[in-house]
Amino acid sequence: MVFSPGNWTGDVGRGGKAFRQTWNAGAYFRVSWTSPSGQPAAKITIATGSPNPANKPQRIAYNIDGIWKIDVACTNEITIEGISERSRHDLTVLLQDSPQKERWGSAGVSPVNVLRVTGVLVDEGSQPVPAAPAAKWALIVGDSITEGIGASALASYSHLLGQALRSQGHEYAVSACGWSGWINKGDNPPGDVPGYFVITNSVKGEGGEYQDPLSRWNKIDGNGHSLLDAQGRLSAYGQTGGEPALILINYGTNDGLHGSNASDTQASITQALAALRRSAPDAQIILLVPFNQAYGRELKVGIATHKKNHPADDKVALIDLGQDVKRALDAKAVFGGLHPNDRGHANFAAQIIPQVLAILQGQGK
Repeated sequence: MVFSPGNWTGDVGRGGKAFRQTWNAGAYFRVSWTSPSGQPAAKITIATGSPNPANKPQRIAYNIDGIWKIDVACTNEITIEGISERSRHDLTVLLQDSPQKERWGSAGVSPVNVLRVTGVLVDEGSQPVPAAPAAKWALIVGDSITEGIGASALASYSHLLGQALRSQGHEYAVSACGWSGWINKGDNPPGDVPGYFVITNSVKGEGGEYQDPLSRWNKIDGNGHSLLDAQGRLSAYGQTGGEPALILINYGTNDGLHGSNASDTQASITQALAALRRSAPDAQIILLVPFNQAYGRELKVGIATHKKNHPADDKVALIDLGQDVKRALDAKAVFGGLHPNDRGHANFAAQIIPQVLAILQGQGK
């Protein structure tokens, strides 16, 4: 079984045998097996039971033998429909969405709105097909737009980018949270998900104090699960030597909407780049200017400052789709509004994907 990197924890740290859980929309796992039955069957077993009965259940999407099914509400057992009659079966399960609250948790307090997978049940006599994750992986970070709010299942730019990267030999992790920003808290206000890289008391975008307990760039959740390995490097599954090949960040929209301190946001961008470089020395880092152009100037200044401070770092780039994208969203009629609709995500992904692949191939900046 292969899990999307950087998204999952378990009953023993980031592993174990009893379960795996995630709160990240877009997180996935894959499993393949051979079945002796002419009428194969399979079930996903999930630990459910939110203490808040008003919460809507999480929903998953799954692909079985090439066919997707979406909008599947999580229950304790989910029967996989549409299994082919061939002997080998390939199942991918993806967390489609979950309520945007109580997803982070805290020390000793488990988050509520998570997908906790306890197993996949298949026919007696079936045999697992060994699989290993791809050697390279990408970390896609952002807010509700990256999470897919406003788009249909499997239609967000982050999912489309992830699928493009999969075709190029990458696993990928979508680490996105509505309402969140560089320093703005995430999830339904007041929100319990920390900002990405929180700086306070900066002056004109410089200095200030980094607030680790209020930051999530190096954490998977609030239960003490670190995204770093023993050497302080970003890690796919917790072991050393698992740094991402690509880090793409789409932040700034909520910092603008919620009035984050401009100086601290600027300092956050610059200092986050330095921290990410220390924790992933060989990763390509790409900052994506938000579609509404929020903090576009600060992102450009942040990259320029980083390159001035680290002149040898030639793996930091910016993608800016420009003012016309903002105008298209402001018009609302075709591409949606602040949260793009399916057409918006598809058109923006069509511009983002080739730029990302060109940068990874050393052809873009």
